[in-house]
Amino acid sequence: MKKPDNDESTEINEIAESMGLQYPVLLSNDLSETLKPNKFLSELGINFSDRISLILSILRGSLKPDLSSEEKIPQTGIIFPIPVVQGPYIKEQMISVKAEMYDGDGEEKILLTVVRETE
Repeated sequence: MKKPDNDESTEINEIAESMGLQYPVLLSNDLSETLKPNKFLSELGINFSDRISLILSILRGSLKPDLSSEEKIPQTGIIFPIPVVQGPYIKEQMISVKAEMYDGDGEEKILLTVVRETE
C-alpha cells in the first residue's frame, strides 16, 4: 500500500481527531482515488474533505466500546456501504468501505480500504 501524501494524511487525521477517533487513519490508494472528485464534480461543490467526514462519521458510529471504555474496531473489521457520486453524468455508485486495525511502524492505526465485489 502506497502512503497518501502528507497533506491528505494530515487532513484526514485532523478530521478524525475532531470526531474523537483515538487512532490515526490511513486510506488505501484505491479508496483515496475513489473519493477524489474530478474537476466537474469539484465545480459542483463536491469535495474530498466532505467525503472523508462522511466515512469517519459512519465509522465513529459503528465502533464498539470494550471494558476499558475505549471504542474499538472488531477483529474482523467493519464494512459499511456509502454512495459516491461519479461525474460527469452525475451517477451515484455504492461502494463498501472496510475499516480494520493496522499495526504500522509499531503504532496502531485504522486502515480504510474499498471492498471490491466479485462478480
